Amino acid sequence: MTSRKFMLYNSEDDLVDLNNHEIFALNPTGLGVSFSNSFSNVSANFLQEKSVLNTASLKLDIIFSRNSTTPYEKYEEFVKFLNKPPFKLIYEISGKTFQRDCVLSELSKGEIVTNVLSESLTLDFTTPFYKEISETYKPNSDTEGDGKIYAGTNKPRNLIANPNFLNNMQDWSNMSDPDGTYQLQAPATDKPTSNILKLTSSNNKLSSFLNAWGLKVKKGERISFRVDIKTENNPDYGRPVIRVGYGTGEKNYKYSDFGITASSSGFKTAAISFVVPEDGVFSLKLINQNLSTLGAMSTYFREPMLIRGDAFDMPVDFYSGKPINNYYVYPFVYESDYNGKSGVFQIENNSVYIGSAKGSPVEITVHGPCTNPYWEILDGSKVLQSDGYNIDVPDGYKLVVSSVVQKQRVKLIAPDGTISDIYQQQDLSKSNFVTIPEGRVTLAFHSVGDVSFKYREEYITV
Repeated sequence: MTSRKFMLYNSEDDLVDLNNHEIFALNPTGLGVSFSNSFSNVSANFLQEKSVLNTASLKLDIIFSRNSTTPYEKYEEFVKFLNKPPFKLIYEISGKTFQRDCVLSELSKGEIVTNVLSESLTLDFTTPFYKEISETYKPNSDTEGDGKIYAGTNKPRNLIANPNFLNNMQDWSNMSDPDGTYQLQAPATDKPTSNILKLTSSNNKLSSFLNAWGLKVKKGERISFRVDIKTENNPDYGRPVIRVGYGTGEKNYKYSDFGITASSSGFKTAAISFVVPEDGVFSLKLINQNLSTLGAMSTYFREPMLIRGDAFDMPVDFYSGKPINNYYVYPFVYESDYNGKSGVFQIENNSVYIGSAKGSPVEITVHGPCTNPYWEILDGSKVLQSDGYNIDVPDGYKLVVSSVVQKQRVKLIAPDGTISDIYQQQDLSKSNFVTIPEGRVTLAFHSVGDVSFKYREEYITV
């Protein structure tokens, strides 16, 4: 038999457990979903014109029974609890917990029968069922060059040999089609130590460079990497630009698959993270894939970095800054894009809307000091939504932006708790008040210090 529990919180976080021998809920109805649909008639068929999610109510039979008090006294205590609306219902079923905001619709009152008071309770829901998922980001300070170093027993490490294409392409192998060409170019001013690799091809040809430095990876480990990319004569970003090998398998990544975390000197900093599907040796191939017979196209690469690699055959002393067993190990590591590093979050939103909504609300808190913070929702390199504020957030202050319907707000909160409404300082070039779409997307923060956010994974029925 499937177990289920109901609990109820009021606005002051008082709790009533509706599963004990003094107050017990049974016979729930209204946990499903209904729509109102309108149609137009076309011959013997019907075209759906509109579908509207109907309001939902939970109806429960509530048993108030004698224990140390009479059923009437327990009823009176429950009424006092209800005097502090609105409410939050906690629903536990089959080991899963959901919550749903609600208000009181009806509570009946009758007579005691054999020491039991049996009444009906109706709650009107104001939200879907939801789980709140929270994340945080705290920047790490630079320790050397462009890099960032992390403490702990499982230190991330930059394991790609020669990412700046120095020393005559040491550690990189030219895997080009004979018709493909490559050229090593001087660094741009924003990264004066980073040479640029230009790959060019035409007529359905492919040119590429492979780095197979022998990193052994295990199934289930996470690999993350980043690279600066720009293209020439390539309006179609559906072409492969990175090929990852692991064991016997490989996978292509298109330009549009990447989360774009920065832009400089015409380059886009692209990042990807994935879980290794099988044991094997990891390799990375940079690709210029021309899928057209019209003219030549080029892709430029700069600083291809493995920014997280769970290697299990590395020496313990890997921060020496010297080549060790054909690995060049840096005295710093680049801050990973994955799991919140660099202010970039990969989000898997498993909400269930059945067509009734297109995104989950999110509340974002940006802690000062920072200036003109903004954030974006991306699908690969495509910006789906964005929000930002033309404001200085001083040290000790925090900017709180919520797209939750019942408490949509933009507040600047001072250290003493004083709240200022700064909605009028929204950046009008942005789409404003972002929501998290269903599926896998990237949430990227820019010009921020510490950030925390929580979004609702929502379900109109569970």
